[in-house]
Amino acid sequence: MKNLKKTIAMISSVVMAGSVFAACGGSTETTTDTQAPAAEGETTAAAEGETEAAAEGETEAAAAEGDSAAADKLTVLCWNTDDIDPMLKLFCEKTGHTADEFNVKSFGCGGGEAAENYDAYLADANNDADIMFVEADWALKYINDDNATQPLSNIGFTDADYADLYDYTVEIGKSSSGVQKGLSWQAAAGGFCYRADLAEKYLGVTTPDDFQALVSDWDKFMDTAAKVKDASNGETALTSTLSGVWQVFSAARTNPWVADNKLQLDDECKKYIDLAKTMYDNGYVIKDLAQWNTDWYAAGQTDSTMGYFVSTWGFGDSILTQAAGGEGGATYGKWKVVVGPQPFYWGGTWATVATRCNNPELAKEFISFFTTNAETAQAYSESKGEYVSNQKAMEAVLANGSYTGVGVLGGQNQFETLNVVAENINMAGGITPYDSVIKQAFNDAVTGYCQGNYADVDATIDAFVDTVAAQLPDLDYSNFE
Repeated sequence: MKNLKKTIAMISSVVMAGSVFAACGGSTETTTDTQAPAAEGETTAAAEGETEAAAEGETEAAAAEGDSAAADKLTVLCWNTDDIDPMLKLFCEKTGHTADEFNVKSFGCGGGEAAENYDAYLADANNDADIMFVEADWALKYINDDNATQPLSNIGFTDADYADLYDYTVEIGKSSSGVQKGLSWQAAAGGFCYRADLAEKYLGVTTPDDFQALVSDWDKFMDTAAKVKDASNGETALTSTLSGVWQVFSAARTNPWVADNKLQLDDECKKYIDLAKTMYDNGYVIKDLAQWNTDWYAAGQTDSTMGYFVSTWGFGDSILTQAAGGEGGATYGKWKVVVGPQPFYWGGTWATVATRCNNPELAKEFISFFTTNAETAQAYSESKGEYVSNQKAMEAVLANGSYTGVGVLGGQNQFETLNVVAENINMAGGITPYDSVIKQAFNDAVTGYCQGNYADVDATIDAFVDTVAAQLPDLDYSNFE
């Protein structure tokens, strides 16, 4: 860690500069106020799930007034409306609640940018907040902050309410001291999605079971990647990006990133460095393809990649369908899903209750509807096509056969695969408040190593630690001296 002392010496000025920058940005001008969908039978645009912003004059007035005027409504903070729109539509239809009881504060950004927007919004004590959606990688930032969130027991939840929820989703919603502050409606289990036509062409397999046998652990995954490359004359990579592979590895860590305030590197992370370099050098992934950009999605419409790692939220109109070119696209219906090399989860959103919440009864009813109430959680799973956190609900979905999967999978029901994965996810004690920063820093360092920016593994780890130290100066880095 040659540069760590120099890095720490610069931290004071860096932090000061960052504070000045933060004060200039992240204002609530970037937010949009959207009405919740109306109950069934109402004729507002919101009832049809539309998410267009209010008229310009109304938006400007709302921004000037702040959100204090919404104090009598249930205000939900979220980064975009992809989840909240269908949730509120179903909630209103099933319960009889109406749109005018809700106030959605969507910041129109990605999940990774949500926290800074939340901070700016919450800095004004007059702004109303009842429920806050938080993402797995940074959930503890708010769950551990009693000024931001409160225990779910305060609004009437008990430990018995969580009996049917997948354990890992409950664990991530706990503070570092073990207080339950958040519940997720998703069990964000994931699998490996592959082009069935390419699998038959290059590997001679025609069923998901046969394909799973070829990728059931990382050694087999690598062997199969080599076969695909050879059979396709180097035209097809088994999977699209290293970032997707990293999502799987990062969820399989058995130790937290930070223990006793010390940064530590799990053995799984060390394995990943070698595996990533081999995959990159040998063309088992598409070199220098960035996750989430246009080319990443477009690769699924050609023969340049055979597969993507996808979580439950990526099956609908998200990752896989976009990669196929949309409904009716070039590869739509040609995909299948298997468990892959190891069980993993990717992302997921937790509902927390703001400390300033002034609608506790409605907040509890809303959260319960999608989590602890098996009947309504089942209804949401079937309507949204999402694997939910309530195990009893998912058992019912699979048993009654009412949900048959997404069209992009050509008739396969992804829930049957995700059910196997979800039962084997264990993240007890593996989550820390620092995960978002550290996880990204490690991925960036390993990608840089593969691209030739670092000479060897030691230099890669040095770069990783230096990056983390610049952003998290209060941690102990003695493990790397």
